[in-house]
Amino acid sequence: MAGNKELALFVRDALSAGKSRVEIAAVLGQAGWSAQEVSDALEGWADVPFAPPVPRPQPIVTARDFFIYALMFGALLFGAGYLVGLLHALIDHFIDPATGGATYRIRWAMAVLIVTLPLFLWLATRERRRLAADPALSRSAIRNWMTYVTLLFAAAVLLGDLVAVIYAFLSGDFTLQFALKALVVAGIAGGIFGYYRGDGPRRQVG
Repeated sequence: MAGNKELALFVRDALSAGKSRVEIAAVLGQAGWSAQEVSDALEGWADVPFAPPVPRPQPIVTARDFFIYALMFGALLFGAGYLVGLLHALIDHFIDPATGGATYRIRWAMAVLIVTLPLFLWLATRERRRLAADPALSRSAIRNWMTYVTLLFAAAVLLGDLVAVIYAFLSGDFTLQFALKALVVAGIAGGIFGYYRGDGPRRQVG
């Protein structure tokens, strides 16, 4: 950490002295700094014709962001899981009522969704308004991490769903009931992935 601080100070002083980024990168490379370390240090300063050097905005990390975004994305993932369970139970109820247990699963999933869905929508709307009022909040490192963790979960579910479909097809267990359940999983996971892939990281800075 101390080394990185000294590196940042050196880059700042070198830019203030009128040295070019190419010259700075070359001398730091000769001194033993890695290319990534040099690149990160230079990226900390905006490439604009102004003296002294202008620092770039840095990611924001706050305890408040951790609480809000962990709660919001937790409600999303938890609710999405029970939405899948609800739709699966409805499919079982209408296609194969003899299996039993669908009514209990439907009631439990609905109870969970009644809590998690309004919570997620309220938090998401609230955060959107805050971001619209202050775009600097989009630099929240917690927000970025939670967004990509959500994308990871959604991608993993999509891949798992695809594997299950291929396995069912190869083993001869590809029924209408199974196909509908696979479509439910793919639809919900794909919707979450598509929304946050296009709406989240695209607007984030960090």
